[in-house]
Amino acid sequence: MPTINASQFQKRVREFSDIARRVPVTVTRHGRPSVVLLSAEDYERLKRIEEWATKAVKVANLPRATIRAMKTAKLSHLPAD
Repeated sequence: MPTINASQFQKRVREFSDIARRVPVTVTRHGRPSVVLLSAEDYERLKRIEEWATKAVKVANLPRATIRAMKTAKLSHLPAD
């Protein structure tokens, strides 16, 4: 992932915006990552992943076969406390 400091980014914003359409670009301030510039497509993909990961699923809404499998599943060796 390309990295550029904030002052250089300001001078070359168009160039690094073009790069960010292909790969994310890290912009640093005082030597530390501050922001990451990425394509709109990558941003939308990340938002969809986040939405999917935070959705709760009610057990009652799962397919019956999945519920049966969960009920009959046996736990394998658990680590000792």
